Amino acid sequence: MRNLKRTAVILSGCLLVMSSWLLTACHPEEPCTVNHLCVRTVAVVLPFEDGLREQWEQCLNLCNANLQMAFCYAGKGVNLRFEWYNESTEDLSALSRKLAARKDIVAVIGGLYSSSAAQLASGLCKGGKPLFTLGTTEQLVREYSTSGNLWAMTETDITACEVMLSKAMQYGAKSVALLVNGATLYGQTYLDWFAFQAEELELENKGTYSYDGTEAQIAQQTKAALASGADYVLCASGSVDELRTVLRTMQDTPHTNQMLMAESGFSGDAINKLGPLMEGVEGVAYGANPESGFDVAYQARFNRLPCLGEAQVYDAAMLIAFASYLQMLNHDLTFKKAMRQLVDGREQGNGSWRGEDLAWLASRLADGAHPDISGASGSLDFDSKVYTNVLHTVYYNYFVYQQKYIFLDYNTTDGSRRTDPTLASWNWKKSQQQDITYGGEEHIYPPLDKRWALLVASSHGWSNYRHQVDVLNIYQILKRHGYDDDHIVVIIEDDLAYNRSNPQPGVLYTRMDGVNVYHDVQVDYHLSQLNPKDVLEILLGHASERLPQVLRADADDNIFFFWSGHGSPGEMCWDDTPHGITKDDLEKCLSQMEQSGNYRKLIGCIETCFSGGVAKAADDHNGMLFFTAANANETSKADEYNYNWDVWMSNRFTATLQDCMINTPSQSFAYLYNRLFQSTVGSHVCVFGHKGFGSLYESNLSEILE
Repeated sequence: MRNLKRTAVILSGCLLVMSSWLLTACHPEEPCTVNHLCVRTVAVVLPFEDGLREQWEQCLNLCNANLQMAFCYAGKGVNLRFEWYNESTEDLSALSRKLAARKDIVAVIGGLYSSSAAQLASGLCKGGKPLFTLGTTEQLVREYSTSGNLWAMTETDITACEVMLSKAMQYGAKSVALLVNGATLYGQTYLDWFAFQAEELELENKGTYSYDGTEAQIAQQTKAALASGADYVLCASGSVDELRTVLRTMQDTPHTNQMLMAESGFSGDAINKLGPLMEGVEGVAYGANPESGFDVAYQARFNRLPCLGEAQVYDAAMLIAFASYLQMLNHDLTFKKAMRQLVDGREQGNGSWRGEDLAWLASRLADGAHPDISGASGSLDFDSKVYTNVLHTVYYNYFVYQQKYIFLDYNTTDGSRRTDPTLASWNWKKSQQQDITYGGEEHIYPPLDKRWALLVASSHGWSNYRHQVDVLNIYQILKRHGYDDDHIVVIIEDDLAYNRSNPQPGVLYTRMDGVNVYHDVQVDYHLSQLNPKDVLEILLGHASERLPQVLRADADDNIFFFWSGHGSPGEMCWDDTPHGITKDDLEKCLSQMEQSGNYRKLIGCIETCFSGGVAKAADDHNGMLFFTAANANETSKADEYNYNWDVWMSNRFTATLQDCMINTPSQSFAYLYNRLFQSTVGSHVCVFGHKGFGSLYESNLSEILE
C-alpha cells in the first residue's frame, strides 16, 4: 500500500487558498474564439434521492465550465449536454437497450451501484455504447472486459478489500472476519476474495458471515461476526439501510473487536439518514486523489465534500469530452479508438482537472502530442490490454466525528500484487504455496495395466454452461489419448447442445476460438437420473441394474476422477438438491477403495468453490492425489465470459489443467501443481494426499494419459 497522507496534508493548506481560482472557468466577459463547437449528448444514470441529483448536476456543470475554458481559444471544442435518468426508479435493462440504440448519445455515465451497473452493461456493452461506470464488482469488469465498451472509473472491490485488510494490519490486527450481504452482486466480490487475500496477507481468517438483506439475519450475522474473536471485522453492507441494522446491533452487543466499513458508510445520505448511529464509524471508500486538490477546492466552492463517486463522474465526463475532441481532430477515429489513444498517452502531462490545465491538454492534443492524463480521481491509466478499469484508485480512510466526515489517511495500491502491472486487478501474484517436497519412504507400485476415468458435471442449465463443457473437453482429450468409451463414465445433464439459448445447435465450446467439444460424445448418465451417492458407487465399481456403467478397475489400474460444479463450505453441491458430497462421504468412499484395492493410483481434480474442504479426505490414504481449485474457505473463479451468450465458458483452474493435458502431457505432477497454482485466479490451488502418494516430481500426467 502507498500512503498519501503526508502529501495530502502539505497540499491542503495551499489548495484551500487557491480553491476559488481552481474552480473558475472562462470569465463571462472574456471573448471566446471557438469557431466550431461540437455538442455531445451524454446520458447520466445515477441515484437522485436525498438531494443527490443536485450534487451530480453541480459536479457536471463544473466540468462543462472547465471544458469551456479548455476550448475557449482552441478554434474548435466540445460541450456536453446531459440527459438525466434516476438509477433508483428506471427499468435499467429496458433503458440500456433504448440508450444503446440512440445514435445521438455518445456515451453513458452511470451505475453507482454494482447491480445497476450490471443491468446497464448488459444492454449498452452488447449494443456497442460506451458505459463509464462506478460499479465496483469484479464480476462486471471480467464479464465485459472483452467488449471494449466498459470503462470502470475505479478499481474493483478486490482492491477495496485489500485496502481494508491492509488497514486492519496497520492497526495491529492478527485476525479478521467478514460481514457481507452475499446475496448482492456488490457483496459477491468480497465473498469471493476475502479469504484468498487474508491468507496471502497472513491474517487468520475467523470466518465469513453472509446475510441475505433481511433485518433479522443482518442482526444475527452481525452478532456472530462480533463473537468470532476477530480483531477486526470488515463490513461490506450493500446499503445505508443495512448499515443501520449493523450499527444498532453493534450498540446492543458487547464486543471487543473493531469494525471497518466499506463505502456504504460514506454514501451521500449516510449521516443524514443514520444520525448519531454514525458517530465513530470508520471505513474505506474510493474518492478523489488528495494531490489533485479536488476535495479541498470543492468544499471551498460548494461548502461540502464531494459525495461518493463525484470525482469519478467528473473524470468520466472529462474523458468523454476529450475523446470526442480527438474525433474532431481525426475523423477516422472511432470513439473507442479515441478513448484508447487518450488514456495510452505517456508523454509529459499536466496532471490536473482544472480549466487552465485542460486548455493546455487541448492544445497538446491539437499539436498531435500524447500527454499523460490525470483527473480529479488521480491517474487515468487504464489496463492497456483490455481497457476495462482504471489501474489506480485512491481510497479515503474516513471517520465520522461530530456528524462530519474527516479523513484519517489516503491509500492506494502500487500494482505490485498484479501478475502483470498492465492487467486488471483480478490478476494477483500469490505467495502462500504448499510445500510438496516428499521425504517419505519410496512407494512401490505394480506395473500399470489400464486407465479409467469418471467425469462429472454436477449442475444443469445454460447459466452453468462451463461445468458441462469443461467435462466434455476433458472427455475429448482422453479420447485423443487412447481411452475408449468403455473406460470413461460421463455424467452430465446434457441439456446444452440443443438448448434454446444456444445460437449454434449441436455445438459447444470451452473458448470462443475453440473447437466443438460435443462431437461424438457418449453420455452414460444424465445428472437428473442419479443422486450424489451414486457417483461414489460408480467410483467404487459397484455395478447394479440401475448403475450398469461403473469403473471396473483393479489393483493394477489408474483412475482419473474429475468433478466440476458448485460448492459450499464442506460440500460439493449436487445440482439444486439440498445435499451433495461432504468430506465424510468422500472419506468413506476412499477408505473402501483402499481396503478393497480396486485402484493402483487415484488422481482427482475438483473444480468447485471450497473444494479443499472436501478433498482433504485424501490426506489419510495411500496412492491417492487430489488437486482442488480452491482451499476450504475460498470460492473458485470462472474464466472467459462470452457476453453475447451470457455464459462463462470455462473455469481458470480447469482451463489450465486442460492446457497442461494437451501441451505438456509428460510433465510431472509437481509441474502441474505449480502451473495450476500460478495460473488460477483468486484462489489457492491445493493438493491433498501427496504424502501418501510418493514424489510428485517422479510421477507425471502419463499416469492418466496414455
